[in-house]
Amino acid sequence: MTPTTPFPRHLETLLRSCCAGHHLRPLFARLIVAGLVRHPLALRRLVELLALAANHPAAPLLARPLSHLYFRLAPASTTFLYNLLIRAFSRSRHHPTESLVAFSSLLRHGGRSLPDRFTFPFLVKASSNLNSPFEGQQIHSQVLKRGFQSDVYVVNTFLSMYSSFGDLASAQKLFDSSSEVLDVVSWNTIIDGYVKSGAVEVARRHFDEMPVRNEVSWSAIISGYAGKGELDMAQSLFDRMPVGRNIVTWNSMISGFARHGLLPLARKLFDEMPVRNVVSWNSMVSGYAMNGEMDLAMELFDLMPERDVVSWSCMISGYAQINWYMEALQIFKRMQLESSVKPNEVTMVSVLSACAHLAALDQGKWVHAYIDKNHMTLDDDYNLGAALIDMYAKCGSMETAVELFHALARKNVSSWNALITGLAINGAAHESLEAFERMQRSGPKSNGITFLGVLTACTHGGLVDEGRWYFENMSKVYGVQLEMKHYGCIVDLLGRAGFLEEAEGIVRSMPMKPDVMVLGALLGACRIHRDIRIADRIRCQVLNLKPQQSGCHVLLSNIYAAAGRWDDALEMRSLLKQSGIRKEPGSSSVELDGVVYEFVAGDCPNPEASTVYSWLDEMGRKLRSLGYLPVTEDVLLDLDEEDKETCLSRHSEKLALAFALLRATPQSTIRIVKNLRICGDCHLFIRHVSKLYPQQILVRDRIRFHHFKGGFCSCKDYW
Repeated sequence: MTPTTPFPRHLETLLRSCCAGHHLRPLFARLIVAGLVRHPLALRRLVELLALAANHPAAPLLARPLSHLYFRLAPASTTFLYNLLIRAFSRSRHHPTESLVAFSSLLRHGGRSLPDRFTFPFLVKASSNLNSPFEGQQIHSQVLKRGFQSDVYVVNTFLSMYSSFGDLASAQKLFDSSSEVLDVVSWNTIIDGYVKSGAVEVARRHFDEMPVRNEVSWSAIISGYAGKGELDMAQSLFDRMPVGRNIVTWNSMISGFARHGLLPLARKLFDEMPVRNVVSWNSMVSGYAMNGEMDLAMELFDLMPERDVVSWSCMISGYAQINWYMEALQIFKRMQLESSVKPNEVTMVSVLSACAHLAALDQGKWVHAYIDKNHMTLDDDYNLGAALIDMYAKCGSMETAVELFHALARKNVSSWNALITGLAINGAAHESLEAFERMQRSGPKSNGITFLGVLTACTHGGLVDEGRWYFENMSKVYGVQLEMKHYGCIVDLLGRAGFLEEAEGIVRSMPMKPDVMVLGALLGACRIHRDIRIADRIRCQVLNLKPQQSGCHVLLSNIYAAAGRWDDALEMRSLLKQSGIRKEPGSSSVELDGVVYEFVAGDCPNPEASTVYSWLDEMGRKLRSLGYLPVTEDVLLDLDEEDKETCLSRHSEKLALAFALLRATPQSTIRIVKNLRICGDCHLFIRHVSKLYPQQILVRDRIRFHHFKGGFCSCKDYW
């Protein structure tokens, strides 16, 4: 095929009419069938389309064959077409390295086709996508070699590149050596680089030295101060702006106030804005969401004239952060029904978190399928792979979680942590520690979250010696600083195993004041082992906790009630009542056919309530004939035995179990999530029920998973 070969008019018309990414594959196929794919006219148009649609799903399938065809015709190619090809690959998430290959071809074939001032910005984009400072430096050396160092467009490109890599020293060196050609964009770029690196004072020196400032200059420095929380300085600069305040500046101020909890000031500025864009609305919605003001966030969200993926993601993550997981999933469903906006990796991480906490496996699987269908990458900085592993682990589907982990091409610390913690909460203590040792040999450096998983594994497996060793050597051997949560884990481990004096000694020797988690772990051990002496000794510390932290007060009250010290128990309850804090009611949820149902202790609002209660009463009678006796000692109220048994029979996990078994198929797995620790009676009841039903029953309480099957539990009655 030569340039003089006639090109059919109908195909030429088709070439010119194609203007979108989805035209690539059918057009490529038509040209192959017609034997015209090597014609320069066809090749040029395909390259142009590829440049316009670099991230379309069809682009990676065509990129390599197209580039090979192009290189075969390289002698006849122009710099313009080479730049098109380099730009196409530089924008691609799939083949940014091909930009460098195309550039090498341009250098090899030379002739009249040489790099120009537009070639290098595209190459810099490729090196940024590859996160490769070395490639960027090599490209810069080509700039110097070919004499483009005096071109301000090229200089600004490399200033931006070095800043994006965090290499401010190289950026400053280039800035200083290019003083004769610098323009306002150059100054803004170096200021923005310092702002993003947190060096706002250095940015301010450059700002003060600028010969001419524009709106971008003011916006950058104001954004820097606002981002660091220096809001008085940001406000002062905002008020002093000699040029018109643009929307970016307004947004920087609103975002700064909102991010630091100054919502009334943020809202005042928002209401004063002459013109708002979606970023303005998002800043305000995000501010309310970050501060738990979800009613106000929703009110503003519903008023938004347009919403983008950030708007939806803010609402989903906001609900997830305050543990309103059902509402988070409802917003995601609303996004699917009402909007054409596609969720991104950030959205999906929040959605998976909600699925994980609800143990909504069916919905989690749907999200996983959506991720695969839309070619979202799991090996990225958004930790989408880790979120998927965490979701499957928290839904009790550990085999799938392990398979996903092994399928990840790049395993970062978050994915290792998800695996180690997932194995731990599912009762696979030894496997969790084996995964940790593999991580030490071949994975990334462990962090504090890694050791929370390790200590959790030791706690659930009763591995006291191993837990002691890891706790004592965290900082000495692994270089990881001990934090409050690690103390909570070791106290829990020792306390459950009966080493209460040792656990109390650790609490007393802590370098920081113990929080509700640490004291709660020690009190939990006192309750298990009926040790009222230690409970009395730490009573003052419990009373000094903030009133909102009611868990320890309730535990201490229960310990006194179990010991028959009703006056002390009532005193603790009255202290809670005076502070206006109510004990958190027990609640459980279960997913059936993709719908999550929630139950509260003593209340079954479902239309099938009478059937559920009848099933529980009948099952109670049946299990008694098989040897089950209710564990009434867990009812810490001054009631007779019959009333205690009635109280136990209406616990939320039993309501959820009855509802699920009445509707589930024999092959299904029942997944129940409890917000509190499962009581001894419910554990015994479900273990007996699992003898009579073929379904596997999974209960995830506040502490761990319980896998019930055939009358046995994975915790081996140690929890």
